[in-house]
Amino acid sequence: MQKQDFEQLRSHIHNKNNYFHHGFANAFRSDATGAIWVQKYNDMQCLLPDDTLGNYFYLRAEQTVKHDPQSAERLSDGGAQRLSFLDSATVYLVAIVHNADEYLLIENLRNAAMAYDEMNVIPLSSNSNREYIIADELAKMRTDDVQAVLKRLTTQTVVRLTLQVSKTFVPSNCIVNPVKL
Repeated sequence: MQKQDFEQLRSHIHNKNNYFHHGFANAFRSDATGAIWVQKYNDMQCLLPDDTLGNYFYLRAEQTVKHDPQSAERLSDGGAQRLSFLDSATVYLVAIVHNADEYLLIENLRNAAMAYDEMNVIPLSSNSNREYIIADELAKMRTDDVQAVLKRLTTQTVVRLTLQVSKTFVPSNCIVNPVKL
């Protein structure tokens, strides 16, 4: 899986749910600040806590991607049998929407995520407890900072879906330069 895969999933979810002002992929939790950030071009943008973005969501993946060999499904590549892998990751979809019905919001996000054809996206669980989600997402921040965020988000509905995202990886002989120019 590549960053672009998550960008395309973000775009798909955003297109299916037109009440979102913004959607972000590849978000991460900063070890230094405890906040949720995303790289936007050459800059960094703080996503949580931020109460100026309107209705928005972000995708935050676990650091580890699991590679399961698919030996029963060896692919033929010009006569050579190649071992393929099912790469999978746990992804958290966090949505913050002003005055929304949390159950309908979760249902919409589940439907949009499962309708994405480029990867297997399976919703594993959901949570609509605003206080718990904010405290968990900002777990490395000081308690009084988390409380301040909750006081500012009084009319926002906050939901989090835990998704299992997977995609088949077929090894190749092509090595691409990963250095950004």
